[in-house]
Amino acid sequence: MYNTRNQFTQQALLKQAKEVFDKSKSDNNFYKISNSDCLMSCLAVFSLKSPSLLQFDNSHKNDIVLKNNLKVLYNIADIPSDTQMRDRLDGLPLRLVSDVMKSLIATIQRSKELEKWKFLNKYYLVSLDGTQFFSSKEVHCPCCCEKVYNRGTDKEYKNYHHQMVVGSIVHPKMRQVLPIGFEPIVKSDGDKKNDCERNASKRWLTNFRRDHPQLSTIIIGDGLSSNGPFIKNLEEHRCKYILVAKDDDHKSLMEHFWAGKSPDIVEHSETVDGIKKSYRYMENVPLNDSHPDILVTVVYYEQIDKKGVRRKWVWVTNLEVNKQNFRDIVEGGRCRWKIENETFNTLKNQGYNFEHNYGHGKKTLSNLMAGMMLLAFFIDQILEAFNVRFQFVLNKYNSKKVTWEHLRMMFRLFRISTWDALYGAFLDPPVTDI
Repeated sequence: MYNTRNQFTQQALLKQAKEVFDKSKSDNNFYKISNSDCLMSCLAVFSLKSPSLLQFDNSHKNDIVLKNNLKVLYNIADIPSDTQMRDRLDGLPLRLVSDVMKSLIATIQRSKELEKWKFLNKYYLVSLDGTQFFSSKEVHCPCCCEKVYNRGTDKEYKNYHHQMVVGSIVHPKMRQVLPIGFEPIVKSDGDKKNDCERNASKRWLTNFRRDHPQLSTIIIGDGLSSNGPFIKNLEEHRCKYILVAKDDDHKSLMEHFWAGKSPDIVEHSETVDGIKKSYRYMENVPLNDSHPDILVTVVYYEQIDKKGVRRKWVWVTNLEVNKQNFRDIVEGGRCRWKIENETFNTLKNQGYNFEHNYGHGKKTLSNLMAGMMLLAFFIDQILEAFNVRFQFVLNKYNSKKVTWEHLRMMFRLFRISTWDALYGAFLDPPVTDI
């Protein structure tokens, strides 16, 4: 049996998080509970997939066994109440969460395990996309974006929402995704206009390059990303890209592309496992009339499956595309869906309660909570990729939701000395008489 490397035990990963959180000092010396304990308690809420802060609060207050396990396994000296946690976290910088993610990526990189995600033997694919995690007609804060519905009618109402842009390292052959940063889409103080995904993506890119200056990266994004300003921004930050290009948004580009002839155009067709595949690519195509100076390579892929269903994709890229790698470029472009399926869908539908309002606050609380949930997911992804006992537990129940339910049950029933002992108990349950 293979053993888990020490740096990929849950104890080691949580220790890394706590070391970062310990750097956050409270401005008020009268607080008994440290910022670090509040942050680790919040991480415990999302690590255990507790349905609400109130339930978490009631559970540890009334359950000595659970309280012991939280202190031992999450290294928490004092556990705050749900109200204390919200009050103390609201206003803390989101950078604390990003720094933990940066530290975890560095650990995977030092171990050489990150190379499993290497693409074209050189790059790392980072899928970048936005998602909404909060929406309400009543609850809101100064950072909320707003949208008015039924404007000018007697049914007019305003909806408040929070969104964030997330980047995840993905690979066509790897099930796990590795979040590598997030950027909230928020209103700044005094702003009357909503923030937008494009602006948040630019901020994300700046932060990403600051944290990972040497990482050879290919950004993969949707149709919102394949515009001149963002492509220039990508090139300024030394990023390659594979971006979706839609016909309606790129009429001049598509006209140029479809008017091309050999030798400027390269085409290839094949049938694999009953699926008919057609490829076409062309270099040095002007992006659009507004940015004729931006020359891209256009890659077109179409497939017809065994049922006769036809699907097509078009991307623009600044990678060199040739007869040896055009299939890989297509695979890389199609990896964009992993940010939806393997990241956002998992967070929203597999027990993480991503869209549940754990606390809105008046400053950073809502975004901090979402970031902490993303961090808990990231730690789970590392465990799923590298922790042997965690893998066995997931395989035993064959459902993440069921696994989380059993995890919370074990936390309530047994005093647990280590995470390894906990996962051992999953695989060989202790026999007790009542």
